[in-house]
Order: sequence, then structure tokens, then C-alpha cells
Amino acid sequence: MKERKFINENIKRLLVTEYIKKETDSAGFGGMEMKRNLMDTSIRLVVNKPGLVIGRRGSKVQEIEETLRRRFQIEAPRIEVMEVKNPDLNPQIISKKIAMSLEKGWAYRKAGNTALRRIIESDARGVMIKIGGKISGERARSQKFFYGSIKYSGEPARSGIGYGYSVAKLKLGVIGVTVRLLNKEYRLPDDIIVRKENLKKGVISDVGAQSEVTDKHE
Repeated sequence: MKERKFINENIKRLLVTEYIKKETDSAGFGGMEMKRNLMDTSIRLVVNKPGLVIGRRGSKVQEIEETLRRRFQIEAPRIEVMEVKNPDLNPQIISKKIAMSLEKGWAYRKAGNTALRRIIESDARGVMIKIGGKISGERARSQKFFYGSIKYSGEPARSGIGYGYSVAKLKLGVIGVTVRLLNKEYRLPDDIIVRKENLKKGVISDVGAQSEVTDKHE
């Protein structure tokens, strides 16, 4: 019984995510977090253009909340809309932009490299862009664009890597765009700080969020 309830709750969460993603797609959906509280269900939305989600005097948000109550039986939904700090460091927004570029007729290499360049200029620590489908002919294949460090398993992959996925609909078929981005503030297990004053003693300090050298003159 508990297993069935767990499955049903996860299915409902997935359906809610897909609905909200569809409703806020034009505003640049960047992700959401849903949490059940004692009195209500808080939903935190991250979008590129909050005004399009909120609507005039909050009409759009109220419409979404009403649909969540009526169609998905979400108890007392309360939506909080937040603006994404940097769209070029949000994996969902990046994947959507690439998909839109492909639908406009861009070559997959141009779309991937343009997005990769913007990400690098935003000081990202690591990113992997994968474009898969009939990208250069009748036969489906995939192309990856890499920069920096990306983890695929373990705790770093679960907590430190953001994930985004979008679809481009072309005449030859559907092309999937996957983006994995390493959180700038996440500390990887192998991140260290090498302090110059400790080199004489042969000491390496294993603290900090990034590798750096402290130039301290005695």
C-alpha cells in the first residue's frame, strides 16, 4: 500500500511539473521545487521572465493554482515566482534556447558551440551539451559539447549537477537536447586549496570550493 502511494505521488509530481513547464514555457522555465507543508503546498518557480508568469495583478498565477487544485488535487497550492539569476547558467533554459535555435534552422554545431561559448563566458565550472537525433542526415546520432568537469554518478552527480532537457521538432524528426551543468557553489571531493606559505612544509589544505593559490608574502 505504501509503495503504491509512493508511486502515485511521484507520478502526480511529474504531471504537475510537465503542466507548469508547458504553461511557463514562453517565460523561460528554469525549474521548480514543490514542497508539502502543514497548511499548504509551496511551489517555487524559477523563470527568465517572471512578469509573463505572474500576469496582470497575479491573474496568471491564480489560474495555474486553480488548475492545480481542480485537476491534480494539490492541496492549497501557493506559487512563488523567482527570476533566474543568470540564464546562461541554468541548464533547462540553455537546453530550450538550443532547441529553439535548431527549430529556426541553425546547424547543430553552431547551436551547440554558441551555447557553449556563452556558458564559458559566464564562468561555468563544467558543462556537457548533448544533441541527439537526425542532426545531419537520415540516420540518428548524437553530438556532445564539453567544457570543464562533469560528474555522472555518486553524490556529486545528485547534488552538484543541474539537468535540463528540451525537444526540437523538425521536419526530419525530433531532436533531443540534454544539458548537464556543474553548480559553481558545489564543492567536489577533489577540490583543494594550495596555499603558498604551506608549500615549504609540504602541507596541502583540503578546504574550499575551488582550487586556488594564495600568494602571501612573509
